[in-house]
Amino acid sequence: MSSAFSDIPTRYRLRVSAGPSADPKDLMVLPVNDDANPTSIESDEFIGQIVVRVKGLNKVFGYKEGQEQDSLNLIPESPWFSLPGGDSNLSSVQISGRFKREWPGEQVVFGNQFEKPLRLPPFSSIALKFIQFIDPGLKADIFCDRPWAFSPLIATMNTVNVSGWHLDKATQKKVEELGHEEDKERLENELPPWPSPQGEHIVEDTTLLFQPDKKEHGDAMSTSERGAAHAHAHEQHEERKKEKLTMAPTQPTVLNTSARRSYFAKETNLVQHRYRPDQVYGFDFFNPYVDFANFTLKVPGFSVDITKYWDGQPLTYIIKSQDSSVTFMAFQFELIPVKDVVIE
Repeated sequence: MSSAFSDIPTRYRLRVSAGPSADPKDLMVLPVNDDANPTSIESDEFIGQIVVRVKGLNKVFGYKEGQEQDSLNLIPESPWFSLPGGDSNLSSVQISGRFKREWPGEQVVFGNQFEKPLRLPPFSSIALKFIQFIDPGLKADIFCDRPWAFSPLIATMNTVNVSGWHLDKATQKKVEELGHEEDKERLENELPPWPSPQGEHIVEDTTLLFQPDKKEHGDAMSTSERGAAHAHAHEQHEERKKEKLTMAPTQPTVLNTSARRSYFAKETNLVQHRYRPDQVYGFDFFNPYVDFANFTLKVPGFSVDITKYWDGQPLTYIIKSQDSSVTFMAFQFELIPVKDVVIE
């Protein structure tokens, strides 16, 4: 005899994991909406922390059972969603970290990689064009055997905050010039305190990226060299004055989110950027379209049940090098079946 429940569709819950690579053995399950306890991630090229927030997750079917299954505590919804700007979004992935060596701007990308073809709804081409309108740096092929979609990291994130590394300048100089191993290890393996222990939003600020490097040469120059340098500097100053009369500034000093995304979507600007180990990058990746708690895609006018097109593949986001030789970190969303408890 067939079960009375055989025709009931499978119901799912969400599991989120993150790690130094997308390899399942490197991923660890993380507690969603736990602002005060970010998950630490370290790879050969990157060290960082991550918090994933999903609106309404603690109110959906299977949440309590899923937390118990994954040995996680019950966590209320993040206050991030009650702050200005958060109430219109359905999820947030916040990352704070440092690159362990310098990387060219165009070489660091962020996006999705799948291992087999996707089952896509009919309007997928239109949706892709909409996303590319929002993220002009996005390059993608979602119809091939191994679908992918990647953008320059600095251009695609919703919020970017860049700050200087918190070690004092004397220590940094000693590390760079003398290479003391203990200080070098400290420089490579520390992070400043997590900036959002109560769900605070990070603030867009990339001004540090447009400040010229200050180099001290005075003590190493002779009097005659300083005199020649002064004369040369005066000539350069006069030339710059003339240029200002005929040319607009080529580099900004302050960019809001929209301007920063547009600026770095241009290849000529992107290739000039460098991710440096003495800078801390804060990223927040959020959107009002994907409801991870209820597995629906919400676009203006209608909603789509994601489970109807799900083929068992997780949704994996990766920060990697453009040639895929290096993975800095990855995080992943999985649908896990939940069995109804039938009380007789």
